Amino acid sequence: MDIKGISFAYQDKVMRLHDVHAQIKKGEITTIIGPNGSGKSTLMSVLTNNNQPQIGHITLNGKKLMNYKPKELAKTLGVVHQHNIAPPDMTVEKLVYYGRLPYKNTFSPHSEEDEEIVEWALTCTGLAERRDVPLDTLSGGQQQRAWIAMALAQRTPYLCLDEPTSNLDIYYQYDILKLVKQLRDEQGLTIVMVLHDINQAIQYSDTIIAMRQGKIIKMGNPKQIMTEQLMQDIYGVDVAVRHDEELGMYILPLGV
Repeated sequence: MDIKGISFAYQDKVMRLHDVHAQIKKGEITTIIGPNGSGKSTLMSVLTNNNQPQIGHITLNGKKLMNYKPKELAKTLGVVHQHNIAPPDMTVEKLVYYGRLPYKNTFSPHSEEDEEIVEWALTCTGLAERRDVPLDTLSGGQQQRAWIAMALAQRTPYLCLDEPTSNLDIYYQYDILKLVKQLRDEQGLTIVMVLHDINQAIQYSDTIIAMRQGKIIKMGNPKQIMTEQLMQDIYGVDVAVRHDEELGMYILPLGV
């Protein structure tokens, strides 16, 4: 996926993205970070074709994103939004079956292939034993897994996750992030996600895109780009960058 000089503004005319250039590498986890209002979720909305840039374009597998038909894009790019809505009494399995809609015609029955892929998605996300459970009885982390399972059922090579750990306690945050890493390692997915926690971004990303005021300030391998100066430039805070044999690289706030 290539992001080529995109600029974007909502109807309020305030420019949210300014001449953004980047490349999302196949088979990697790319994480977008930055303070509130930096353009993280706006960039994600453009990457998933929910919004189209006024300037520039995005190419996915060599084709402009805006030229994809909806079903064609849904077979290529899976998306889990920050806020997801479904009837509370809907079961996990029924939700996951919605991921097969791009491959179906109206009122088409489930095929054997659909059943196999839904079973695979449930197994990947550890929800096979909870297939008949209503969504509103699940924990926040389990619900997030269910939405990821639905996206997996689309059988796309790309997966976009907008703040997948928001509103989750620390156990489920790392539970979801371990799943993301597993999907990269075992399924070869290319994953783009937005995170707020810097140390989680460092630990679970191959590439970090650091944004501020609608621009990419720095992009690259976390171990190479995450410095005290970058944290000051992005967030306006003083930190120390530490390295530990067990923990690896991490950020420690100073004077807080």
